[in-house]
Amino acid sequence: MKQLSLFDVNNKFLEKFQASLVFSGVGDSLGWPLEFSTSKPKKKIESFVKWKKKIGGRWWGYEEEIEPGEYSDDTQLMLSVARSIKSNGEFDPTYFAYLELPLWLNYERGGGKSIKSAAQNIIKREAFWFRNFYKTKEVQYLNAGANGAAMRNLPIALVNVNNEKRFIVDSIKNSLITHGHPRAILGSLIIGAAQIYLLKYNPDPIQELFKYIFYILHESVALIENSQDKEIAIWLKEVKNRYKVNIEKDFEKYFKEAQEFIQRIPDYLAKQDEEYYSFIKANNPSFKGSGISTTCAAIYMFIKYLRNPYEALINTANFVGSDTDTIASFVGSLIGAYFGFSVDPKLKELEARLQDREYIIKIGNNLWKTYTGDIEISESLLKVEKKESYLKILAWEIGLHELFWEALKEGDRVIHPTLGKGTIERKVIKQIPRKKDYVAKLFKIKFDCGQTAFFHSRVSTKNGLVLESMAREISNLLEK
Repeated sequence: MKQLSLFDVNNKFLEKFQASLVFSGVGDSLGWPLEFSTSKPKKKIESFVKWKKKIGGRWWGYEEEIEPGEYSDDTQLMLSVARSIKSNGEFDPTYFAYLELPLWLNYERGGGKSIKSAAQNIIKREAFWFRNFYKTKEVQYLNAGANGAAMRNLPIALVNVNNEKRFIVDSIKNSLITHGHPRAILGSLIIGAAQIYLLKYNPDPIQELFKYIFYILHESVALIENSQDKEIAIWLKEVKNRYKVNIEKDFEKYFKEAQEFIQRIPDYLAKQDEEYYSFIKANNPSFKGSGISTTCAAIYMFIKYLRNPYEALINTANFVGSDTDTIASFVGSLIGAYFGFSVDPKLKELEARLQDREYIIKIGNNLWKTYTGDIEISESLLKVEKKESYLKILAWEIGLHELFWEALKEGDRVIHPTLGKGTIERKVIKQIPRKKDYVAKLFKIKFDCGQTAFFHSRVSTKNGLVLESMAREISNLLEK
């Protein structure tokens, strides 16, 4: 088991930081068009494509055009987490939960029900980040076992390559803001452990990789059971009281599930991909987004196609019936962590065309500097109280109304609470076929930091009501 010299200026460690983030985005963009497809395409998608995504349900639905290389909520929230990491490497759950997450609702692309419900609950019920116990007709907190936490956790893994305890604590905190089921939390730890290991070591034999993942999971379950962190301990107590569950026993149960899924990977390497996916239920509609199943599927695909990472990514992105974008995003992160940018020319061509590539590279540089202790971030920019965050969101909502009321036009400048200054590049108005009194308005804004965001809302043509506005909920909270 060969370890890289982490501070050797001649090694590829910085490049691996950058590449893991970039190829994560590449996988996301490749797999996104087929995320909800029910039939295989006539020809494999082997590059970025332009496609149309249905937004909203039966009554409020409209179509949005997605350009080649554009990424989904997976990458959006990964970048949000990266911005929520302090200069000392600690993840700041208050900044993410009270500012990044609610503001993301304005520009989310493809967000899942659990994450959106969590973000809305923070605003509507003034929930603390470690007590965000949402419940809707479709989802509830404790049953949220999907991969929405794992998909955004890569920055936490990167800055904690040599700090396993903080990686575990911060990964759990990041997860429990939006997901309460052990599958979601353990999924974050599984993929994060794999990312860390591949950054540091050559996994030969692969059993060494498995041992490291099991070690991290064992330490994580022990930390939860022993309540070694104050906020995690509060969360644990409240979950037990509120839901009347033995959460420690549940973690042991799903740890064993993950262990079995990973231990059986070698048995399926010579078989068809479908067989392993079926074994872990990654292509079962009831389990396909499971935090454990999707992360195990990614590790399987990475190992099976280790000598051909392009094929690993393409086959994953085209596996219809699975969570194509997120699993491909995981595979991409593993490819980048292991190979850096020294990959198949076809992959290099793809990463060059990824939306906001330069910004993602910059995020990788910042995380590297955080890891090496060579960065200065004003902690005052990150430290945010709940009331202060609500005031910032309300101020942005006022500007957003001007945007949707078309008081602002293409070329005008805006200031966003977390993304900073940006320029309106394009506006699109879409008719909503079943709601004649409403239109969907979409604005593409390129921020000076390098990120592109697509803000959207349904707006009444009669009175200008901005349907997705959070202004009323925020105002009510501030009046309390």
